[in-house]
Amino acid sequence: MTTRPLPKKLPYGALVLLPPRSDAMLDSFDSQELRYLALRFMKLPAAILLCLAIQPLVLASPDAFKVRYLGGSLETKTDKDDWHNKLTVLSDEIRLELKDGQKITIDPRSVTSISYGREATRHVARWVTLGILLGPIAAVGLFNENVQHYVSIEYESADHKKGGVLIQAHKDNYRNVLALLRGTTGKEIETEKKKRK
Repeated sequence: MTTRPLPKKLPYGALVLLPPRSDAMLDSFDSQELRYLALRFMKLPAAILLCLAIQPLVLASPDAFKVRYLGGSLETKTDKDDWHNKLTVLSDEIRLELKDGQKITIDPRSVTSISYGREATRHVARWVTLGILLGPIAAVGLFNENVQHYVSIEYESADHKKGGVLIQAHKDNYRNVLALLRGTTGKEIETEKKKRK
């Protein structure tokens, strides 16, 4: 069996298939070609190991979204214009931490509905009648035409009481917030468009 010699310089990314090892073949390679081939084949496993090592670190540190807390089951003196509240959405919990130190943790399986935009503000009237609403809602500003990325999360607590949270997501991350909430809870996001159909 005759083999063609390898070119002196291989193009980057070239796939080299080597026949079964033979001493005569190894003698035909010079040391520079062998080093080149060894380095090419070592990069792939190193890249795979690096990806596997970094993956748990990335998944273990979820991002907390800065949101405005407009009202809901928590009574607070936090200003409704304050963006220093954190919403964290994990696979096993939805956590809202307010600037004043209060926290609310929601089990994603207990979420009954998620609304966005004008539809989120419509839930507030129902919350008032159910006694869910405790937070600092500015009712005058809430029902205006400008509802910038309002998100309402309605849930049932462990003691079978209804609860709810109305937040405003930031314009730069509201899509991520909605996608994570939908993925974690399995609930469709209710919007005004869907109600009109």
